[in-house]
Amino acid sequence: MKAVRSVAAAALLVAAAPAAGLAQSARAFLSQNPVPLNGQFVLNVEVSGGSRDADPAPPDLSAFAAYLGSGSSTSVQIVNGRMSSTSTIQFRFQATREGTFEIGPVAVPVDGRELRTDPLTIEIGGAPAAGARGADGGVGPDDLFVVGAASAEQVYVNQPVLVEYRIYTRVDVEGYTVTPPGAAGFWVEELAARQGPTEQVVRDGVQYASTLVHRAALFPTGAGPKRLDPLVLEAQVRMPRRRNSDPFGSFFGDSLFGRRVPVSVASNALDLDVLPAPPGAPASFSGFVGSLAVSAGVDRSAAETNDALTLRVEISGDGNVRTLPEPSLNLPPGVEVYPPEMREEVEPAADGVRGRRVYEYVVVPREPGAVTIPPIEFAYLDADRGAYAVASSDPIALTVTGDPGAAPVLPGGRAGAGAEPQRRDVRFIRIASPSFRPIGGSLFRSAGFWSVAVLPLAALAGAVAVRRHRDRLAGDVAWARSRRASRVARRRLARAESLCAPDRHREFHAEVGRAMQGFLGDKLNVAEAGLMREDVRAALAARGVEAALVDACLDCLERCDRQRFAPTEPDAAAMQAMLAAAGRAMTDLDAALSAPPAS
Repeated sequence: MKAVRSVAAAALLVAAAPAAGLAQSARAFLSQNPVPLNGQFVLNVEVSGGSRDADPAPPDLSAFAAYLGSGSSTSVQIVNGRMSSTSTIQFRFQATREGTFEIGPVAVPVDGRELRTDPLTIEIGGAPAAGARGADGGVGPDDLFVVGAASAEQVYVNQPVLVEYRIYTRVDVEGYTVTPPGAAGFWVEELAARQGPTEQVVRDGVQYASTLVHRAALFPTGAGPKRLDPLVLEAQVRMPRRRNSDPFGSFFGDSLFGRRVPVSVASNALDLDVLPAPPGAPASFSGFVGSLAVSAGVDRSAAETNDALTLRVEISGDGNVRTLPEPSLNLPPGVEVYPPEMREEVEPAADGVRGRRVYEYVVVPREPGAVTIPPIEFAYLDADRGAYAVASSDPIALTVTGDPGAAPVLPGGRAGAGAEPQRRDVRFIRIASPSFRPIGGSLFRSAGFWSVAVLPLAALAGAVAVRRHRDRLAGDVAWARSRRASRVARRRLARAESLCAPDRHREFHAEVGRAMQGFLGDKLNVAEAGLMREDVRAALAARGVEAALVDACLDCLERCDRQRFAPTEPDAAAMQAMLAAAGRAMTDLDAALSAPPAS
């Protein structure tokens, strides 16, 4: 036994010695060069002869490419007793600018020291070949992409710019997440995407499904050239599992139960030329660009001295009203004003945002006579004309009567608001006679005492029941999925019912199909993505479900898939019948699976 151990140790030393002597190196290379504009490329960093202490940081290529993500792989080889390992880090980018650029060295920490790759040169230009597809029949640059557009390319500082991003696809996108672009140098007002039905559009001679994925109103905060970084979209694309000569087999078999492929795409960058405000701005100009309207009024035009009046000032218009300062009132002597209460409303507009601000002041005239509140002015820049304009309210005339000496004097020598305003301002807390309770009553005969005493026990019992329920949900995945199956299916069918319109029939049938597919996956405790119809039939038959009911469920799936992909005419009555058939099939299947087995 001792000899065997010695031989094994010697063999390990022989195998390890050459590996320890391997030279460590790092190199970088591109997946393709040149790269078409808006095309994707991979920067590979390969490390040989050592193990990385940490993954290198992605290089900064923001001047000509958008970073999409990274991955890594490792390979080990033993040749003639010599062991070598190679690890590769892959950084994915999308080209955003044409030209010839240099990619600097990438630093990689390996076994306590730093290795650096040689710089690379990349050429970006041209357009991807028409109809190009990804490797292995995957998603190519012409199959799925995002295009950004701005409402204007030359604007003034603080002028609203509406940016919209649309997705174009000819593959089946099941879902996506959007990472908005970085917007340094802009005030950003996020807007709802206003997603409607997916449109069928023709772009460069190719038909795509398109929808709006992101909208925002940008307000540049400084002059000069500005660049808006690309928007990044992470999508889940369902690709066919296999291809054959039967078109219906491809559509109705693989499209429903095919594989999911994650795809990252970036939009084009947007360049803006921001101009400074022209000279000759009025004194009341605060930088607002757009259009404004100002109105002012009081709750009554005649008052006694020391009466409190409400002055309401409303500023509304198209543009970034959030940046407007508080109005300058310039009230005449003898009128006292208190700090205002402000309300603000902002909503999307056709070319940006519109909003309004409402200020409510309490003003108190201290002297009798005719009082005029002067107009309230706001200057703004009209971007369409490139000229300044002033929005102002009408002057307000007040008639104040009474004797200023009749007002009570508050501490500090200031005239008060009078007896009547004080009675309006003060509210008594309680003016009714109090109720009394006889002495000597028994606490233990009180229903409130026993309610408080029993409440902790009831709460403890409820907590124990909830805990046991959660433990079972966490420990029994099949039971948890079966419990939620009906609830999730009802929610999806309700969503499908909201889509029950002839112009949205494809979305309707897609939602009904997802409801049925998810219900079957949860009830059978299998992965929804890999669900095969023959497996479903066998699993349900093993649980004693009648063949007619199984056929009804699978028939719903086939009809939904056919309506999604076959060129059929939408029919509202047929859609209602489809919804009822799917709900009935799932209800009957739930009852069949929940019934106790026959003895």
